[in-house]
Amino acid sequence: RPAVRIQADLGRLAAYRLGLEDLRTAIVGANVAGPKGALDGTRQSYTISSNDQIQAAAQYRDIVVAYRAGAPVLLRDVAEIVDGLEDSRVGGWFNGEPAVILDVQRQPGANVVGTVDRIRAELPRLTRAMPAGVDLQVVHDRTDTIRASIWDVQLTLVVSAVLVVLVVLLFLRTVRATIIAAITLPLSIVGTFAIM
Repeated sequence: RPAVRIQADLGRLAAYRLGLEDLRTAIVGANVAGPKGALDGTRQSYTISSNDQIQAAAQYRDIVVAYRAGAPVLLRDVAEIVDGLEDSRVGGWFNGEPAVILDVQRQPGANVVGTVDRIRAELPRLTRAMPAGVDLQVVHDRTDTIRASIWDVQLTLVVSAVLVVLVVLLFLRTVRATIIAAITLPLSIVGTFAIM
């Protein structure tokens, strides 16, 4: 993502008797986004707001950091301001080759397994849309452990239901009571999950 980088020259800052906190204060003061006032009427009130955030390096150069000997010390006098990247020390490699890594994260409350299934269903279409020479691969899928956990829960439910039916058969020794237990147990579990 693009960002403006301000690289302070500590020697020039010291010459003007300024510190990094002075730079921070000047930059924060120049980037204000908030309400500017209000229009009040008899029935309605409107808030006037604007976004005064600076977007380009050229606009930062003329920020006044302080006054020394009656003259303004501008940001360009004590720092180098360049357009750059938000994080220039991050790169992506896959199998030793430069790569673009796309990390898909779920939203809170979303079904992880369902989301991954929908993404995997879209992969063939995305692959066809890629230019020649670009390879699209899934590097890591965390739903394998989730799917294994779901399988374990399902297996545990089935085994426990079978064990309950066998215990009823073993102790009551009647087929009728065993059939009743075999029918009511799954119905009670389904009903409980439906209420939940």
